[in-house]
Amino acid sequence: MNRNAFLCVAAALLFCGSLLSGSIPKEPPKRGKVTVSPNRSLNWEDFKQVEVIRGTSSINAICLSTCEVEILKVHPFPDHVKLEINAKIHLQKDLSQVNRDFLIRSDEGTKKQVLHHENGHFFIAQIIGYRIVRDVNGYSFDPNQYKNQLNGIIRENFKNWKRLDSQYDAQTTKPRNADAQKRWDEFFTSELLGLRQEIYP
Repeated sequence: MNRNAFLCVAAALLFCGSLLSGSIPKEPPKRGKVTVSPNRSLNWEDFKQVEVIRGTSSINAICLSTCEVEILKVHPFPDHVKLEINAKIHLQKDLSQVNRDFLIRSDEGTKKQVLHHENGHFFIAQIIGYRIVRDVNGYSFDPNQYKNQLNGIIRENFKNWKRLDSQYDAQTTKPRNADAQKRWDEFFTSELLGLRQEIYP
């Protein structure tokens, strides 16, 4: 056997031995995903028409969503695990409501402006879903505590969800502020884009 042939055989044996011993690094886990339902802008048909919202006639509409986190796969490593998750954002149609009288008496411009505002709340829910996926991707979980640790990440993001919803309403509707709404619209666009690029580089 000549020297070149020997080196090729030796390299092949070394590579096979590495595969068997597990010293070749594992492929990193998939990056997780966010699913949104409905995956489009909301329209008034997505809202339940009611006489009164939360016992007061001054509320024209309300948009409520849920975020359910599903573990798709647990990726084991020598001293930790990585989680691959799906954050499922779902509009709650029975809880997302619009005042029937508001739809009857308001002009098209006003209805469009209120619907646009409610879509902002739906964007906030999506932002929280992406942030949860991002935070989970960057976390090395204890193999015996990963469910508790995941719940901690979710709870922390849900606190921020509540805070963002409150800030959004306070700055754009109390009283109505078109400039503030524009700033929030820009935030929704840039934040969602940035999160998607961070998760799926």
